[in-house]
Amino acid sequence: MEQAVDAYIAQRAKTDPAATANWPDGPVDIPDVAIDDLSAAHIEVLKGMAKAQGVTFSEAIQRHGSWPATKQRLVQLQQAFKGEFAGGERAADGSHVWLGFKGDVPAPAIEAARTLPLQVELQGRLGYTEAELNDAKKRVHHALRDDPRFSDVASYYDARTGTVHSLVVPAPEAKASVQDDAIDSAVSSLVTNPAIAVDVTVTDGPVASTFSSTSASASVSTAEDPYIRGGGNLGDCTSNFNVVATWDYETRRHGTAGHCANGASTRRYCNYSIDGSNCTTISLTNSCWLDCDYGEAALYTRGSLTLTRTFYWSSNQKAYVDAEDPVQWVGDNVCKWGKATGTTCGTVKRTNWSNGTADNLFVTDQRSGTDCDHGDSGGPVFTGGPAAGFTAYGIVVGEGSLAGQSGLYCAYSHVSVYRDAFGYRIWNRE
Repeated sequence: MEQAVDAYIAQRAKTDPAATANWPDGPVDIPDVAIDDLSAAHIEVLKGMAKAQGVTFSEAIQRHGSWPATKQRLVQLQQAFKGEFAGGERAADGSHVWLGFKGDVPAPAIEAARTLPLQVELQGRLGYTEAELNDAKKRVHHALRDDPRFSDVASYYDARTGTVHSLVVPAPEAKASVQDDAIDSAVSSLVTNPAIAVDVTVTDGPVASTFSSTSASASVSTAEDPYIRGGGNLGDCTSNFNVVATWDYETRRHGTAGHCANGASTRRYCNYSIDGSNCTTISLTNSCWLDCDYGEAALYTRGSLTLTRTFYWSSNQKAYVDAEDPVQWVGDNVCKWGKATGTTCGTVKRTNWSNGTADNLFVTDQRSGTDCDHGDSGGPVFTGGPAAGFTAYGIVVGEGSLAGQSGLYCAYSHVSVYRDAFGYRIWNRE
């Protein structure tokens, strides 16, 4: 089936002028072609999910093809009942979704559930909202992060159980005196809602880290390609998407991870070999990293190149970005590009995750060292949707751990950081 779909898209790209007509920033590798309700860009995400989950392409379509449209309706419900919504989670196999509410389940939620193309589990009278959970998580996390007995901490909440989970690594001099129960008792007093529990796990770590410098440098070339694209080579980091100011359409910047701006007021940006490896020097204008409530990101100027609405989504392959995801959900399907590990896909496991420097991150089921690694920091995270191009979703930032899970997973910042921290949005085809 996959080969037949690829052949159809290739044929349409050659014979249908509309497939390549709306390329304002030059040609890309994914045409504006759709099969039924699936765009060619979304089909690439579904291929990646088939590989990640070890299923056939056909099964990946059945599991995940309708999720972007379904999520749009659920986000509307989430926003309409913001004062009651406790959380939403989608099963990794796409079979069902869970929605929780602080009080009784609202009647419109019951009616909406009947019309969705998947099984919906509704749970009411949980006693908390997602805003209250996030506030409790921040209080606990910041108290533990500022405690000199701990050298590292990572935190998140479980919306289903109403539990704030924190993993702490004791400093060497405090290791013998630190006990889980005592810490639980100390930080639980910071949580004012009795329906929210706190669970602190002491571990030898590590529990979180950003991807440090690889000591690599971007190559230098005098090729004539005029564009600066998302996903480009920043030496020891990868760039993200290009963004535009919400207050001025002519003010645009080039994004990457916040920690990639640490000590780097200027950076050398280079395209990849397919575009001549041409380079320019870009200058830092904004950064949000240490103690950043919104995630982490940094903005740079365009240097001598022209900003585009395109990005590298795979090795030497470009595509347009046409939308940005409104909110991170457990169960979302995402893919990422990084110059170290390439394109890999996975499922969001935890949202509103915090490490030692930033809040509002998310963690997927992708494994650090295989699916993300040093040099990937700042890379674009994307998904599919109703639009012809990809939907921007996040920024590669590092790795993190989860309670009861072994090893480290890939960690990301959501693209909402651009709006919340700087007042910018993803620049896409309007």
